[in-house]
Amino acid sequence: MNIKTKLLFIFCLLNLSFSIQATRFDITATIGQIRYHEASNTLATSWKGHTWFSLANPNKSPNCDKYDGEYMVSVPDGNETAIAMILAAKMSGSQVLITIDDAVDFPSTGRCKLQYLTIK
Repeated sequence: MNIKTKLLFIFCLLNLSFSIQATRFDITATIGQIRYHEASNTLATSWKGHTWFSLANPNKSPNCDKYDGEYMVSVPDGNETAIAMILAAKMSGSQVLITIDDAVDFPSTGRCKLQYLTIK
């Protein structure tokens, strides 16, 4: 392997490692809007039975879709604990620490999927 090939290989590895790590975000914010799409709704069929919330005043800017200017985070189905925590944080006005990977979205919608949730 010549020196140019070795340098190209190292450059590609470095770029790959940076891009893999660059997608995790630990964001401190307050809970903005919370939306549930009823399971048999006909208006947003791809969201049937799903819940999402938005981040108000986040300290970081992930690559997630926005709604009314706030980043949207989807809650995977069956996560009643997460939904209860989100509601508690919203009602108390507490800040939350949300962890997302902006490369992992709710089935191809651009809405980031919740990974971790901490009420501060």
